[in-house]
Amino acid sequence: MAVRQETYAQQTISLPAERRLAPKKNRMEQPQTTPPESRAEDQSRPPEEVIHELVEELERLLESGQWPEALERFSGLHPVDQGEVLDGLPREFRQSLLAELDHAVVADILEYLEPEESAEMVGGRDPADLAQVLDLTDPDVAVDLLQQIPEEKQQETLEAMADAAEVTELLQYQDDTAGGLMITDYPVVTEATTTPNALDQLRLLGSDAEDINSVLVVNEQQRLVGSLSVTRLALARSSALIGDIMDREINSVSSETDQEECARVIQRYNLNLIPVVDGEGRLSGVVLAEDLMDVVTEEATEDMFRIASVGGERIAGPMSNSLRRRLPWLYINLATAFLAAVMVSLFEDTISRVVALAVFLPVVASQGGIGGTQTATLVVRSMALGEVPRRLGLRLLARELALGLIHGVALGVVVGFVAYLWKGNFTLGVVLGLAMLGNMLVAGMFGAGVPLLLRQLRMDPAVSSAVFVTTFTDVIGFVLFLGLAAVFVDHLV
Repeated sequence: MAVRQETYAQQTISLPAERRLAPKKNRMEQPQTTPPESRAEDQSRPPEEVIHELVEELERLLESGQWPEALERFSGLHPVDQGEVLDGLPREFRQSLLAELDHAVVADILEYLEPEESAEMVGGRDPADLAQVLDLTDPDVAVDLLQQIPEEKQQETLEAMADAAEVTELLQYQDDTAGGLMITDYPVVTEATTTPNALDQLRLLGSDAEDINSVLVVNEQQRLVGSLSVTRLALARSSALIGDIMDREINSVSSETDQEECARVIQRYNLNLIPVVDGEGRLSGVVLAEDLMDVVTEEATEDMFRIASVGGERIAGPMSNSLRRRLPWLYINLATAFLAAVMVSLFEDTISRVVALAVFLPVVASQGGIGGTQTATLVVRSMALGEVPRRLGLRLLARELALGLIHGVALGVVVGFVAYLWKGNFTLGVVLGLAMLGNMLVAGMFGAGVPLLLRQLRMDPAVSSAVFVTTFTDVIGFVLFLGLAAVFVDHLV
């Protein structure tokens, strides 16, 4: 047996035998809704514009008391559009409209919402009512929502659910791990099963089997031993056993594997899913590639926002949240700006003798800042993609220092020449060029070094690396430029 498994901390959980071939809910199956009259026209316009118009239309209908018309218009939308429209409606209309919808309709909408949005829309319901909705959703969707509500209400909702076993099972995992993302209802057969029996079991799934292109294979101890494509299964001889025709080369992860690592494994090996196993190799569930698409987008967005010190913000979110997340970093940046000002003040006498130095201060600072931010952004994103193993940290630092040297020479020659032509002072051009060279080296060193250091300290490398990097480039850039100017001040006057 050649089951390749990534090495991570394991947590034991078994897949119940009675669910080994249970049908999973077909997430790829789109609800058959009647498209609105303007759908053909709508498809040629930005979705945000269409949703905005739908929100305004429904709001007018609800304000005028035309509830049947509003419900008819709303019911003709796809669940993903229904969720966005609800999110755009005023709270009182949103709750009133939700109260008129069947539990099955609400459950379909929740499948397409972020957990925070789901909790905001239905988290305030009575536990018994909420339980009826969650019974109609996928277990992982129910888990995501339950993790957003108070623990006491969470327990009451679980007790009221008709079948909470699978949901309770998944709640033990962190939502950003393979265990938190996995589904446990996926076709599994034993290696001793004959191909006709395996096909019969797939047929029992009915329409739920339409999007299944492979089955997983376990042994008598429920340990994962391989996989088998539905095509190979269908073309196999009727006398063949699953163990004889299955593919024994299969990647798997543990329940504690981080979601980003799951995404990397699926992308690297071009997989549709990745099995999740416990410490003894027993199959716990699978993580679908479609569930990781959102993870990849969210993680990339989160890293980008954190670099800009706006992590956890939404453009349409509450202003208080934006203030709480931005203002502390603005204060930190203000403090670093004063630090740079202090550095400049140390050279007041030099600046007073050569006023032209003040003209070129922003040139040194801005080039160092943008160079450092470029490097920090590249390094943080590469780390997120798993392209910078810890053993390559020093090599990366050396590479960025070399780039900083090349950039510094190229930019230093240009700014030095411009300064000479502008002010007619050769020494000023040399001082400015050398300061630019030094600051670009600083930009490369700290642009790569700060994220690497944060990772070494087990901190998120994306957490405002740019703030720290620009602080170093500003302060050191000013000191380099003005320090060199102070040394050669007699040749600058």
